[in-house]
Formats: sequence, C-alpha cells, structure tokens
Amino acid sequence: MGPHFYSAAVLSSIVFYSDTDSERASSIEDYQITCAEFITDISKDYADWVDRYNLDTKETDSRKMAIENIRITTNSWIRSYGSTIKKIDIIMNDGINKMAESTAGYPFKIDVQVNGMSGYTRHHVGEIKVKVRAIPHPGRIARIGDYQKNQVFLINSVAAIDFKVSPETKIGGDILNDFVLLNAKSCNAGDVISITVVIEEADTSHVTERRGLTTLILLS
Repeated sequence: MGPHFYSAAVLSSIVFYSDTDSERASSIEDYQITCAEFITDISKDYADWVDRYNLDTKETDSRKMAIENIRITTNSWIRSYGSTIKKIDIIMNDGINKMAESTAGYPFKIDVQVNGMSGYTRHHVGEIKVKVRAIPHPGRIARIGDYQKNQVFLINSVAAIDFKVSPETKIGGDILNDFVLLNAKSCNAGDVISITVVIEEADTSHVTERRGLTTLILLS
C-alpha cells in the first residue's frame, strides 16, 4: 500500500457530507435514513477496492468482513445516537474513515483503545485516556505521526476538544505504548467524539508505513 495510510485511489473516494446535504433533510429521521443509505452504498465501493488489490483470499475476506461490520455498527449508531444533524455527521464520517482504514489494511500491529474497547466505545464526560499501542517490524520504530501538516489528530466533536500527547510518543521506539489525553469537559452526555490517530513505522532514514485508526466515543 506504500507509505501512506490510504492509497490515492481510496482517499479520493472519501466523501464528507456538507451542510447543504443536511439542509435538504426534512427531519432528523429523514437525515438518518439518507446517511445510513450513503454508508451502505460507499461500503460497496470500498469492498470493490479490496478486490482490486488482488490479495490472497483470507486477507480479502478479512478486510471485506471488517468493512461490513463497520457498515452495520455505524448505521446502528446513526439510528441510536444520531439525535442531531451534527452527531449524525460525526458518526457517518467516522464510519467512512474506518472503512478506508480497513480497505488499506494494517502491515504492522496497531491498537487504540478507550475503556478497553476499540473502534466504538463509551466514556463519561471529562478527561478521556486514549491508549495507543503499536508493534513495528524488527529493526524499525513506531510513533504517532501527524494526520496532516500542522494537524496531529483528526478530531470531530460537537464541542471543542483539547488534547495532550507526550513528546516521547512522537519520537517513537521499538514498541509504542502510550496514551493521548482528551479534554471533553465542554461536552455533554449523549455527545459523540471521533478521533483518528496516525501511527508511523520508520527505519533510520524514512517512514516505511503509516496507518490511521479511528475511534468513536459516546459520552455518558
């Protein structure tokens, strides 16, 4: 897949809904249905991309199963917790990111957890500890990289979210085992937060691989 956590082809298919999409919705329920249908449609596109990689059968089936599970869970969260246009957008775009990540696959071990859960989780309002772990290939290091230039993480939430991350985490080591601290004190119960953490694998001279892992948090 190269040094980027999405291939150019996969990245070009990521579509974030704009305000004009929500303005056309006649009700929250209507927007939930529209976005759930969009998630279902785009999941088929991602499954098609997996086929184009010509992977072995086991890996192809694994990635497609991950995409299908994301479709099911994302649409369930849209129905259950998408009580506003903003929340629906956060949940939907979180699902799109997750499907892109599953399409690209993971060449080294990555794990991001909140409250011992990965992908979809719950936490009380306040400070949230996001545990980040990665094991690179022998002779390489793992570290937290920037989501894009001048942006460490991709964070989508109803209210503003501050974060803290140790400088050592961005330097990296043979095993990455650290945490990001999110300050969600300005949020309310029932809000959702989506965070994408990018992990880089590097040797002595350059980044060999980078992958993102997205987590959706329901506040209580």
